[in-house]
Amino acid sequence: MLAFLPALLSPAIVVHPAARSLLTMGSKEFSSCTRRAPCTLTMSSALTTTFTPVADIFADAAVWQSNHAFLSGILVAIATRLIISEIRARIEKPVMDEVGKRVKEELTPDSTQISSADWAKLAGCIALDLGGDSSELLPVLGEFTDIAYAPFEAALLKVLFKSNAIAGFGFVEEILPFTDVLPTFTLTWCLSNLFPSTPLARRLLPQPLPK
Repeated sequence: MLAFLPALLSPAIVVHPAARSLLTMGSKEFSSCTRRAPCTLTMSSALTTTFTPVADIFADAAVWQSNHAFLSGILVAIATRLIISEIRARIEKPVMDEVGKRVKEELTPDSTQISSADWAKLAGCIALDLGGDSSELLPVLGEFTDIAYAPFEAALLKVLFKSNAIAGFGFVEEILPFTDVLPTFTLTWCLSNLFPSTPLARRLLPQPLPK
């Protein structure tokens, strides 16, 4: 049995690489390796200590939100309303102010631009409207007189305001029953002289050629 001892102690024995590295490691290397473990544990403890308060904050926020869902909804609604109001005050209000300013300029009559001839035309328009309304004094016969007066009114509107749309409206207004109360001549004069820049005037009345 002692004959096998030389074979067991011979260099030909196969040793695992990990075991060989441990066997060949010097004392300094072994000491430095054993010292690394406490350092790693110390860093891990520091990281755990650092992130623990942050996790607690998120946990407390989640608990508070679950216990105060209704209050959270009210706060979110108030904050959203404030944000929308601020956006409207900064963006929408200047736009609406500019639109209101332009509308006011278009709807404000400029009487200085009305000539004496236009004022004389207004007097004639009022007289024509009163003449057309006089047919209402005859309850039944007046409706028959409107049939004869309708083409005459349409022709006068065409001559005075150069608009086929206004002339057609005057014809329909005069020939239909119970519509004589509309002062078509006077309204058209106001549209032509006081509000010429409005969209309705631009559609119904001929516009002057650009200079």
